Amino acid sequence: MNFRFKLRARYWFRLAAAMVTKYYLIIALGIALGAGSFFALPKLAKWIPKWRSANTIAVVGRYATSDIPLSIQRQISQGLTTLDPSGIPTGSIATSWTVSSDGKVYTFEIDPHLKWQDGTPLVSRDINYQFRDTETEYPNDTQLVMKLKDPFAPLPVITSRPVFKRGLLGTGSYEVSRIRKNGSYIDSLTLSPADKSTSQPNLVYKFYLSEAAARLAFKLGTVRTVSDLQDLADLANWPNTEVTKVAHPDRYVAVFFNTKDPNFTGQAGHDLRLALAYAIDKSRWTDRALGPINPNSWAYLANLKPYSLDVARAKSLLTKVEKKPSEITLSTVPAYLSTAEAIKEDWEKLGLKVNILVAAEPTSDFMALVIAQAIPLDPDQYNLWHSTQATNLTGQSNPRIDKLLEDGRKVQDLEQRKTIYQDFQRFLVEEVPAIFLFHPGSYTVSRK
Repeated sequence: MNFRFKLRARYWFRLAAAMVTKYYLIIALGIALGAGSFFALPKLAKWIPKWRSANTIAVVGRYATSDIPLSIQRQISQGLTTLDPSGIPTGSIATSWTVSSDGKVYTFEIDPHLKWQDGTPLVSRDINYQFRDTETEYPNDTQLVMKLKDPFAPLPVITSRPVFKRGLLGTGSYEVSRIRKNGSYIDSLTLSPADKSTSQPNLVYKFYLSEAAARLAFKLGTVRTVSDLQDLADLANWPNTEVTKVAHPDRYVAVFFNTKDPNFTGQAGHDLRLALAYAIDKSRWTDRALGPINPNSWAYLANLKPYSLDVARAKSLLTKVEKKPSEITLSTVPAYLSTAEAIKEDWEKLGLKVNILVAAEPTSDFMALVIAQAIPLDPDQYNLWHSTQATNLTGQSNPRIDKLLEDGRKVQDLEQRKTIYQDFQRFLVEEVPAIFLFHPGSYTVSRK
């Protein structure tokens, strides 16, 4: 046994010696390369691109680079200011700002340490919001001055909109690494972490014209996530998926009345609108909207009239209306057809005839309209409700409401503004140019 072991050992020793003799150069080179790699690779690792996972996200809508969703913009860049959860502006690119005594001159102090994503310093002259009726001056690299024709208290809120140096070059935690277009519209947008040392995944946004197309992309595996879906359809029971409901206090669904329509003018028109408000059973919606301002806002008034269901009062108010409409046409879009149908059922209990008109896009020629409305970031709603504005959907005209809207955008003191906008909410709800229904939710669907 011992003899056989010695023979094998001698055989392997001679074989190894022969191999070394024949291939000594290759072996020596291998050892040298191995040792070199051991010491050099840690130093070179930071220059080697890291493989990153990617989260592909479907977004419904058609967007150019100039109007991509604000939620995506904020990942790429910052504004002069940012907003806290209640909507109060705080510093971002600008560390601070001052306002002149007449409310017409805003001076922003720029953070001197900020850089764009290409490594160049951010200077005040890089920032231009191109506001109308505003003159912008740049006294130095860290100071920006905006001179207005009239006082405008919401300016620091509006300047929370992200700014870009060129194209989509920003200052945020993500940068644009790839963009694909179809004509002037974006097909897909890839964002990569600006900090290359992080393990965060890339975000690939793919844009679809309809919810049906986005749902199909999810089913085919083209995207991993679909965001802001109004209708889950068959994705509600799709295998290996996670569905999250997202609340949106920054928007509401309401019945808007055309207050220029003869049926809704004067005292009789007001009584009719009140009757219709009391006739709707709003308990069917969980996230009730009581007024036009975000319930998280510093200016929100919580004890607004809820116009809870009161059929007896609705019928009593209706008796005051001498000339009742022969038919109420309730316009809407497909997303809110079920809401319109529920309202039709409630109104017909008053003995009124209701006809639903569905169109792909909201119409400006309506009698009553069920639609969603985005809530501005600032309580200032001059453009939405002032009688002089073409964007005043209902056409409502009330001198007291007009005056509150005019004063609210001029006053700088926060408590004074709060009083003004709480009065605005109270008087607007009592005027009933619209019946505020609920804050709509949406769904995010992700593959497990």
